Amino acid sequence: MKTARLILAIALAVSVTACCSCRKGKKNAKPLTETTWAMVEWEGQPFKADNNYTLVFSKEKGRFGGRGDCNSIMGNYTLSDNGKIKSVASTRAMCANQAQEDKFIKELDRVDSYRIDGDLLMLMHDGEMLMVMQAQDTTMK
Repeated sequence: MKTARLILAIALAVSVTACCSCRKGKKNAKPLTETTWAMVEWEGQPFKADNNYTLVFSKEKGRFGGRGDCNSIMGNYTLSDNGKIKSVASTRAMCANQAQEDKFIKELDRVDSYRIDGDLLMLMHDGEMLMVMQAQDTTMK
């Protein structure tokens, strides 16, 4: 009987440790670089990207690229303690929703930190959430 209780106590301790909140989001966290991130939330509201509003951070040279509504977006980023996006540029084709794309580019330029939780990338400014992006499955089916 004591052996059964001991085994149960050990199993319970292992399962509690495995589910610890400090490990939440880390098990399947996507890497910042070489992942295609698509916007799913902007200004606190759900956002449907329709294969646009994406970012990909390169491992080398601190560069990133992406897409707005109809223009390619590119720029530099630095990874200090949390991350900073700077020098955002884009191609300049006129889009049907040019104001929204321009706002997206300006918001990217404000990003001064980020957090990854599983397949979500939160881009922030002074601790305020600007947008949430989700890792896209790029495997061939």
